[in-house]
Amino acid sequence: MLASKGEAYHVDSLDLYAARARAHYIAQAAEELACREEVIKLDLGRILLKLEALQAERIRGALTREPEGPKMTEAEEAEALALLRSPELLARIVADFDACGLVGEATNKLVGYLAATSRKLDAPLAIVVQSSTAAGKSSLMDAVLAFMPEEERIKYSAMTGQSLFCMGQTNLKHKILAIAEEEGASRAATRSSSCSPRARLTIASTGKDATTGNLTTQEYRVEGPVMIFLTTTAIEIDEGF
Repeated sequence: MLASKGEAYHVDSLDLYAARARAHYIAQAAEELACREEVIKLDLGRILLKLEALQAERIRGALTREPEGPKMTEAEEAEALALLRSPELLARIVADFDACGLVGEATNKLVGYLAATSRKLDAPLAIVVQSSTAAGKSSLMDAVLAFMPEEERIKYSAMTGQSLFCMGQTNLKHKILAIAEEEGASRAATRSSSCSPRARLTIASTGKDATTGNLTTQEYRVEGPVMIFLTTTAIEIDEGF
């Protein structure tokens, strides 16, 4: 940080959140510039407040801005539209699954694919793959997810309900949230399934303010809708899901 007055100047590096560092800078700058310490202290306070405002603005922008996906070329867009308009679309989807090594289960593959694609709708579908251990649940989930854009799918092997609120306000909006079989995952799935059209999850959490050290209440929000993809061996499934 550089402070100047006429031909005189003082420059130093410091942590603006460290009171001792600020006091040392103020004393040295006042001596170099031949002015009162109160003047330097007032200007330093204004700089700190401005930086905090800019930081808060950047954080809000990062939490609310939806990242841009990859752009398609004209040729890729034309090829995609031709596939969508094909009367053999469903058969071609099943054939692509077979070509990738997942043979059989045509109905399950199509249902999973269409449900995952429904993430773009205002009211997306949800999928629960329920079967015994080692019956191929994860293989089906992985195959379906592999057909979806990487930036639009989020997969976890374990997840707590509380962790949903720390993912950013729009990070789940119109995305696929896939949770592999794990005890306790149903709580996260139930909460995320509550992100219905125009709905949002909101939680208030108490923590220390980094500047003052005082306890403050922070509000976290997650907007929906989100497409849920869950695998489980549980015989009974939470009705809330």
